[in-house]
Amino acid sequence: MRGTLLAVRERARTQFHTERRHPAPSPIEPGQSLWRQVAGEVRWSFTPPALWLEGVGANVVLSGLFLLISPLTLHRHGWVVLVGVYFATFVLADVTTTNVLGVDADRTRLSLAAGVPVQRILVVKNLALLIIVGLPTLLATAVLTAKTSAHPMQRAGVSVADVALPILAWLGVGNIVSALLAVPPRALGRRWAARRDWRSTLPWLTHLVLPYGLYYFVAPIDGEQRAILGYHLGRSMPGDLRGAIHLGVGLAVWLAGTVLAVAVVRRRGLRMW
Repeated sequence: MRGTLLAVRERARTQFHTERRHPAPSPIEPGQSLWRQVAGEVRWSFTPPALWLEGVGANVVLSGLFLLISPLTLHRHGWVVLVGVYFATFVLADVTTTNVLGVDADRTRLSLAAGVPVQRILVVKNLALLIIVGLPTLLATAVLTAKTSAHPMQRAGVSVADVALPILAWLGVGNIVSALLAVPPRALGRRWAARRDWRSTLPWLTHLVLPYGLYYFVAPIDGEQRAILGYHLGRSMPGDLRGAIHLGVGLAVWLAGTVLAVAVVRRRGLRMW
């Protein structure tokens, strides 16, 4: 195992320095506590070239620009929730979410070679995304709700659960898509040189377009939310019950997507396209 890990690490280091001239990746350290692994993943996410998060940053800018062009249609259940759902889904509509194992392919390979199971890798990367993207969105939702509601504490909890639903659902869907279509980063020059090889070009193009297609399905560009995944579930129910249902649905989708992703990798291995 040690010999295999060293060989994989050396190959990844050589490729990383040759193509990007940045520090070589290191695996998620096996044997550490979950939160130490997550902290290391967050640090690595901001280490240049930060390929894992560049799409998220771009989507933050795009979401703000598109909001100026096409303002949201406000709904009775609250503009705070609508804005939170809009930014959560738009920002996560990127290969960072749907290619979580492939965008950081070198680190993923090293982690697997080090003996870290794929389910642990997915959980670590999902929690890192929650900290970087989800937590700021949920905190902003809670603060805005508290400032605009007559019952701030009660309403804030419901609003946070409403916004947590699409975040958790995105992560679950992203896990299974990543297991099926893990695409490692390549220089555009290499992609162009291999453009006639459809076995690599078609998966690459598909993984770029797929997140935005899923985004349109969940939150179409016309501003109207789809009645799926509990967005309109139990509007006549008390707020606390509806919030619990939304949170439960989100967790169920995340868990199902993660279990399916692990099953795919165990059955056929992690294929990089």
